Amino acid sequence: MKRKLLRSLIASIILLLLLPSTALGLQDDPALTLRLNRDFGYGGLDNSIQGRFSMRVNDIDLTRVDFYIDDQLIGSDDEAPFRIQFETDDYPPGLRTMYAIGITSGGTELRSNEITSNFLSADEARSATLGLIVPLLVVVFGLMGLGVLVPLLLNRGDKSRPIGEYGMAGGAVCPRCTLPYSRHTLAPNLLVGKLERCPHCGKWAIVPRAAPADLVVAEARLRADNQEGVLELDETEEEKLQRQLEESKYEE
Repeated sequence: MKRKLLRSLIASIILLLLLPSTALGLQDDPALTLRLNRDFGYGGLDNSIQGRFSMRVNDIDLTRVDFYIDDQLIGSDDEAPFRIQFETDDYPPGLRTMYAIGITSGGTELRSNEITSNFLSADEARSATLGLIVPLLVVVFGLMGLGVLVPLLLNRGDKSRPIGEYGMAGGAVCPRCTLPYSRHTLAPNLLVGKLERCPHCGKWAIVPRAAPADLVVAEARLRADNQEGVLELDETEEEKLQRQLEESKYEE
């Protein structure tokens, strides 16, 4: 479950950074509107870009559109939809201003809004991507570590609980050994249930609050397994060795 969550988060971040998106330059209601579309590449929150992008304009009565980067004509399109694709790596890194000039069927020349972006090199884009991903991964791993540590600490402090008595978080039935136990109030809540370690089989699972009828069945099963009266945690190797040492004191 934790691995799936981590993979999903990483994939979401990569998709957010790499998959297509559209930016619109600011200008007061231009007759010709230029948009910058990220076809594949990096597009950060600071208007920095790297990779394959397209410039396109709104579909009005045009016969040709010329596209410019820093006043240099990079191409023209005389068919709708009017667009042109380019690679940022074909230009030196730095701030670049993009705009388009369209010619209407009546011969009128229309200039679009301008879009200014910071073109990054491939190395700069990789560094920027890592700068976004690494802090998020630190947070994720930290939360996962906390999710494991808190139940461990809680389990160490609660060695037993009478059958049929459960805390404020209610009881759960282990999906592996089907025996009942009490959920911890401070255990991580993962929407569908709490992350808990079964005190009987020692397996971790995300368990919802069990229905009273399911707990009754599980409690009967626990009594039938000769564990009537108390829910005991599995002994660790250290506890088992300590118990054997204590018992050996009374042996002749």
